[in-house]
Amino acid sequence: MADPSVYLLRSAACLALFYASYWLVLRRETFFALNRAFLLAGAGLSLVLPLVRVPSPFFKTVISAAALHASTVEAAQAGPSFGRADLPDILLLVYAAGAGLLLLLFAARLVRLALLAGRCGCVRHQGLRVVLCGHAGESFSFFRYVFLNRSKIPPEDMDRVLAHELAHVRQYHSVDVVFSELLTVLQWFNPFVWPYKRSLRETHEYLADRAVIAQGGGLARYQLLIVEQHVGGELLELASSFRTSQIKRRIVMLSKQQTKGLARWKPLLILPLAVVLVLAFAESRTIVKSDPAQAAQEAKGGTQQLSDEEMAKALKDKMLKLEQMKQQNADAIAKLKAKLEEATDAAVKEKIQAELKKQKVMALEIGAKEGMLQMKKLEFAISKETDATVKAKLAKEFEAVKAKTEECSKKAEDLRKADAGAEKNAADKKIEK
Repeated sequence: MADPSVYLLRSAACLALFYASYWLVLRRETFFALNRAFLLAGAGLSLVLPLVRVPSPFFKTVISAAALHASTVEAAQAGPSFGRADLPDILLLVYAAGAGLLLLLFAARLVRLALLAGRCGCVRHQGLRVVLCGHAGESFSFFRYVFLNRSKIPPEDMDRVLAHELAHVRQYHSVDVVFSELLTVLQWFNPFVWPYKRSLRETHEYLADRAVIAQGGGLARYQLLIVEQHVGGELLELASSFRTSQIKRRIVMLSKQQTKGLARWKPLLILPLAVVLVLAFAESRTIVKSDPAQAAQEAKGGTQQLSDEEMAKALKDKMLKLEQMKQQNADAIAKLKAKLEEATDAAVKEKIQAELKKQKVMALEIGAKEGMLQMKKLEFAISKETDATVKAKLAKEFEAVKAKTEECSKKAEDLRKADAGAEKNAADKKIEK
């Protein structure tokens, strides 16, 4: 999987591009269901596309086999690096703190809604749980719960308000709300995620308003009701509310004629945008270039087949020798551990432990050498492979073996330094005595 910080930045860039497209092309159109689908699909794709890995058809990186081998050896012999990871670690802590805080607020709002439903009680109506609230709030819905405040709604308008909230419930707007809240937790640092969430809420309101008018409600009276409900009242953040979006835009959208013709195909803009993002995140193809001597050998034709066989045989022989060394090392470690358990004298135990440490260092060095041989085999396979997909797979395997080899080399170096430090301390104590 990609580095988490890289994934988050790429995901934020995807969301920004999708929202910019919506704001420039779609937000004034009245196909609200398609706009909702575009926003939801854009949010989902922003989470998935950064994980898609394909070889780039445009970019490639050419390196020589000798340079690849030299860089691998240099990285394996390099000591641990401190300081460079300090800033990413601090940024990661800041991100985790922000995400954790928003997640706690999200949970607190869920608890608040549950307490409100429990305190007010509810009645069944058209398959819904209608909660008659006594607080100075306004009407809203959350999943199959509809919260109504009769004191703020004229009796003659109760049916319209209930129809509005019923539209939210039947169209599963609360699922979108929860999804957008979790997306905000994940991308709280992204300045585009907040207007993205607001635009999705506005689309919900347009859909609910259109549903009420479609049932035969008078347009002028309903617009007046929106104005009346807009004044005062406390809004629960997770709710699909009767006044969530800006009142002016809701009234304008109610009066606007529905978009027709070719404009209805505008949401399909998401398809070329997704393709562009996949290509933007595509990995550069790695091409390992043969050495001049090897290229000359390839030009000879029949000699190349013999060279391949010789190289394969040499690698196989070295791997067999390493296997023998590994077995001898494992036997030596087992014998030393047995002697250590039987020994009673402190001096003898110290001597055995010192020898055991040397054998452990040797085991790590053998592991590093084995990794180097595996890397050689992969280099050879990459240089011979022509299929881009297979070559990319071999390159990933090469990186995994390289990381394991570096880890073995680092552990061996750390153990050697620890032994050298212990010997120096012992020598200093003898001098002091």
